[in-house]
Amino acid sequence: MFYYDKGSTMNILKFPFINWLVLNGIAAYFLYIKGALIFNYSSWLGIIAILVVLESFGWIGMSLVYFRRHKTSSNPMIQASTLITDGPFKFSRNPIYLALTSMSIGFALFTHSFYFLLAGFIFWLLTDLYTIPHEEKFLSGRFKEEWHRYSRQTRRWL
Repeated sequence: MFYYDKGSTMNILKFPFINWLVLNGIAAYFLYIKGALIFNYSSWLGIIAILVVLESFGWIGMSLVYFRRHKTSSNPMIQASTLITDGPFKFSRNPIYLALTSMSIGFALFTHSFYFLLAGFIFWLLTDLYTIPHEEKFLSGRFKEEWHRYSRQTRRWL
């Protein structure tokens, strides 16, 4: 993952998972106050939503396995000791962020709601414009040629 300077601005963006929780929590709150926080999984959209959410958990689980296997931290506040380029990281440089974004899409399908779709889009935007560039700057400095080779071979998202 990456390491941030303590003097960095926009501190809230240092924690992508918390950002995702807050954004989806806001979406759930708006649905709740409208009386529309209903999970519908009986239609085809519900089946697709279940598959999307399961896929998301799969990406997250496999990513965590590879963090452990390579003895590096998944915590964005700790410097990465190893550049992981296999497993889910062979397909995406950011499989956990991809999974969180797709999980928001799954929630949108479950609830038939634009709010979760909007939360996923905002999370993707914040992550793509702020979080990932900071990570990539750190990784390119720490792993130099290995990072440049990896970043040319593997897409940022999918």
